[in-house]
Amino acid sequence: MGQIATLFNPSRLPYMDSQSSGEAHEVATDASKRVIVAGAGPVGQVAALTIAGLGLPVVLAGPQAGGDDGRTTALMLPALALLDRLGVLAGLGGESAPLKVMRIVDATARLVRSQPVTFRAGEIGEDHFGLNIPNRALNTALAAAVAAHPGIERRPAPVGAWSLEPGRAVADLGPAGTVEAALVVAADGRKSPARVGEVQDQRRLRIAAG
Repeated sequence: MGQIATLFNPSRLPYMDSQSSGEAHEVATDASKRVIVAGAGPVGQVAALTIAGLGLPVVLAGPQAGGDDGRTTALMLPALALLDRLGVLAGLGGESAPLKVMRIVDATARLVRSQPVTFRAGEIGEDHFGLNIPNRALNTALAAAVAAHPGIERRPAPVGAWSLEPGRAVADLGPAGTVEAALVVAADGRKSPARVGEVQDQRRLRIAAG
């Protein structure tokens, strides 16, 4: 669900207790605990809601995902459980289609191909494997949850560049200014500036070490 570049050890923060009950924590105000989530698609919005729910202040940067997206996303039960904890799932049921049957088909060009295999959710005691959800409905529901969360600051400008330093990262939002944080979540696609910058930094380190 997007690459996470950790610039400090989050396990040392009380908000990141792995034994958390899942209840919302009081939002921290210390800027040194701020998290920047780059990318406001479904992955970025889910990341922002999850992290903010732990009590960490979040800046969610990036243009809002288009409400005219005609595609759908198939989410399995574990992902649906996360949406349920975030309070988003209940509003999606009427627009989603249950995935009750899955088939594995050999689509290779081999002369002898494997026979299709069919799996039914009832075989494992479930009503369905997951839901096929319209992206438009998913983005709308997530955007409403983000807007209602007091711990998330929304910045519609995309991150154009990063300055990654020990213990902190600075996101350049162009005319919208800069944002400093201790943790970065790169959820803005395969060509994310954070990911490109990280790869370049790793290459420079290898060259210097060589």
